[in-house]
This record gives sequence, C-alpha cells and structure tokens, in this order.
Amino acid sequence: MRPLLLTLLLGLLGCVPQAGSSPAPSGQTLLLSNGLIQGRTVRLPALEFDLPGVPVAAATSGGRLYAGFPFQLLVYNQGQLENSLPLSSTPRFLKGWPGVVVGLDEGVYTPGRGLLRLRERALDALAVKDQLYWVDGKAFYAGSSPLAEGPYKRVAGDERRVMALTAASAFIYPDRRSIKLPEEPLAAVVVEDLYMLGAKGLYRISASGLQVAFQPGDYSAIATDGETLSLLQDGRLVRFNLSLGGL
Repeated sequence: MRPLLLTLLLGLLGCVPQAGSSPAPSGQTLLLSNGLIQGRTVRLPALEFDLPGVPVAAATSGGRLYAGFPFQLLVYNQGQLENSLPLSSTPRFLKGWPGVVVGLDEGVYTPGRGLLRLRERALDALAVKDQLYWVDGKAFYAGSSPLAEGPYKRVAGDERRVMALTAASAFIYPDRRSIKLPEEPLAAVVVEDLYMLGAKGLYRISASGLQVAFQPGDYSAIATDGETLSLLQDGRLVRFNLSLGGL
C-alpha cells in the first residue's frame, strides 16, 4: 500500500499551484495608457504583477492603476495595493484621463467625491478637475446641467476642451459649436486635438474640424496619458506619439 499512497500523494501535490506561477490566460485583454492587462496579469513597461482576479475594467492615472471589479475598485501603486474602494455595482466603464471616473448602473463614481446619482444611465463620462461631463444618448451634461441636446454616446476631453460625440459630429465645449466627423467613432480621447477610432483607423482631428493625420488599422481601444497614445490591435499594444508617429 505504501507505494500506492506515495504515488497518490505526489499526484495531488502536482495539482497544487506553485508560488510565482503565471495564471492561465483568460483571453481577455484590457488596454491601459501605458500597458495591458491580460487576464489578471498587469504588464507595464518596467513592472508586471498579478491582480486577485480578472477585472471588468481598468485604467492608469498619475502612476496608479485602477482595477474595477464587481462592487470594488482596487488602487495599486507600483504593483502594491494602496486602497480598496467600495462601489455600488459592477463598473460599466472606467477612464483615467484626464481624471478617474467609473460608470455604474446608479450613476458615475469618482474617487474622493463618491457617487453622483443620475436620472438617466450615463453611456460615457469624463472627470475634468471638479467637473463631471456625461452623455446618455439624449443630451450632453456638465453635472446636472444640460449643455446640448442630441444623440451623444461618447465624451472625451482634456482640461482645455470637452467633446461630446454622435455618430456623425462632435459638439465642442466651451466653444459651443459642432464639427463633422469622417466616420462613426468607436472610441476617442482628446489631448487638445481629437484622436478618434473608426472602423478604418485612427484619426487626428483639430478643434476646427480639420483632419490633421490618419493611421489606418483595425484598432479596438485607445487610451492616453496626455503625452502618448496607446491602442489595442488584435490583443497587442500599439503606441504612437501625438503626431501619430510610431513609438
């Protein structure tokens, strides 16, 4: 019996996860402004670490990683857990530029200010200093004040201007004027100019509506740290400078 027991014991030990082993890939890749999260593994330029689970949304801001889980927002600094913030539901989106904002069923959450409950569900939102901008498919709002009516589904901006996007145009605030878009936006960020993903590729569009540059490709996500652009293409990280030159 001893040889049989020894064989069974060695077999059980072989099933125990070993310390430091990489998790099995889940097939999910999330884009960060300076890296990727593949499954539950965070991959940054000079740092790699594992999260306790696979996040539903994530973003980086000011050197910190914000990982969204059901009812919880984890904050990491240099790979170390810094804070755990309770959420009222599961994040539907999470942005880090220009400020951290989390879209929830009940409203929009920002660290330090908590949950802003909204009368309509936000399709997208943006935190700029002490102001929250959001869209619900019917209008574009600053806090509880409507700025413009229209089928706005996306919002992007920086500390200088904010743009609410429909399928064909962008309303620019505080300029309060609109520009035409070359195609329907899939995602967008603003670093003075509008950087917009469409089915054909990445566009750089000035606030006057001029198409400054175009980079063809089937990109599925975009993020920025205000100095460079990160894009997701077939699960790979592709980076550009603000002139759309490759890095």
